[in-house]
Amino acid sequence: MRFILVACAALLPGCGRQRNSGFAPGAKVLRLAEVNDIPTLDPAAGYDTVSWEFEQMLFSTLVRYGRADVKLHPYAALSWTVSPDARTFTFHLRHDVSFTNGRPVTSADFRYAIERVLDPKTSSKGMEYFRGIVGAAEFSAHRTPHLSGIETPDRWTISFHLAAPDPIFVDKLAMPFASAVPREAVEKWGNNFSRHPIGSGPFILKQWIGGQRIVIVKNPNYFIHGEPKLDAVVGLLGVSAELEWLKFEAGEIDVSAIPTAEFAYVMKTPSLKRLTLHQVTAATQYLGMNCQMPPFTDVRVRQALNYGIDKQKLIALLNGRGVVARGVMPPTLPGYAPDLTGYPYDPGKARNLLAAAGVSHDFAPELWLLADQTVLMIGQSIQQDLALIGVNLVLKPIALGPLLEAVRQPHTVPFMVFGWEADFPDPSNFLEVLFAKSQWGANNDTFYYNPQVDSILREAAPIADLKRRYALYQQAEKIIVADAPWILLYNPVAYVIRQPWVHDLVLNPMRPMRLETVTVSAHGE
Repeated sequence: MRFILVACAALLPGCGRQRNSGFAPGAKVLRLAEVNDIPTLDPAAGYDTVSWEFEQMLFSTLVRYGRADVKLHPYAALSWTVSPDARTFTFHLRHDVSFTNGRPVTSADFRYAIERVLDPKTSSKGMEYFRGIVGAAEFSAHRTPHLSGIETPDRWTISFHLAAPDPIFVDKLAMPFASAVPREAVEKWGNNFSRHPIGSGPFILKQWIGGQRIVIVKNPNYFIHGEPKLDAVVGLLGVSAELEWLKFEAGEIDVSAIPTAEFAYVMKTPSLKRLTLHQVTAATQYLGMNCQMPPFTDVRVRQALNYGIDKQKLIALLNGRGVVARGVMPPTLPGYAPDLTGYPYDPGKARNLLAAAGVSHDFAPELWLLADQTVLMIGQSIQQDLALIGVNLVLKPIALGPLLEAVRQPHTVPFMVFGWEADFPDPSNFLEVLFAKSQWGANNDTFYYNPQVDSILREAAPIADLKRRYALYQQAEKIIVADAPWILLYNPVAYVIRQPWVHDLVLNPMRPMRLETVTVSAHGE
């Protein structure tokens, strides 16, 4: 999923001293602070850490990962079976799952969710994950009213039939795209379903004032007994990282990212250090170069900029909270290629490559980046590095929503700061999703295309034998790194700090924090 670099990769829960303001006395209310507004609450549309944080609280999928690991567990499904050829997947649903409008969730609702993702009218970035279902092409072209590769023989059984083996199909069903949604609510609200989401998750949307505030409350009919433990979550939107830390120090925010200026102090103070959590993320931070926009059409220019940026300096600016990226894949994921060396800092080689490409000294590319203090700090460091090789970088700060939309448009964004965090633990989630030509206008924001890479990715996709599968993906990754559509920066390490009255908070290497089991002490003020 799209990883937006701010002070922390996840939204930040917090409780103010006025914890129960607007709620009954004694209510357990958790507050969030977030610099960005939420792009969407429609699970078919969201594909970023901010949207997924809330979508996973409002909706349920057939399966999901553990709170602190990447192991699959049943969720709205009781169990599932996979055919020996990895082409048929059958799920048996729980009978006690209901939408928050009171209607039971059935197999037809999961079928509708996938059909909605595959309908081009939805413009879902999740479409590529389900194109392998039998009949997907015909359905997406509106030649058939239903997806022939999904069967619902009864209310509690759903089977998916694939045109080719897909050993990671169950992982794809753990993504919010595959969340059950009620057809009647989607048809009632249309494009405004994001503002009126009806799901079957642990919480219900009560209020969302764009850019200011979101309130979700406990779903009293949630199908997992004893959850959620909170009565409500209040999200304050548009809160800067500086204000967030001040609120944390004042006891008004429960969980905070640790600003660069405060990190050394926190880690040297035992009473604070014991309240920190950290997690090596399954993410890669990068600069993307639009391979269809000159001069980034020239591989020498792309390689030059890779050599021209001092990644160790960037990591030092972040208090060492990262490791230099030497490939597309983060080292925490299976299939990582340890022999890749990336692009060590070499400004002399960078200048030579630019000269060979005929790039003049008035080259002034525009770098689009999130309007956030941490991101701007990184942008300014990159600006200084590139000035040393004769590149006059121009920074273009922009809000999250417009940035996500702009990168989907061809010939629009020449140069961007972004990151990618794994949706599931497989190389395809980086290499196919981000570099296949089929992803132009979706997740391939650099509009990169190499027919050899596409061929290898197609060959690798159906292979269940992990040794063969990973070898092919490593072959593709080696070519991609040489083609340099990305400037490889680093793999982040996420740190957060909590107040002592917050309990059962955990970080996941691949997902935003889940809040349904988080608790706050009754007298935490």
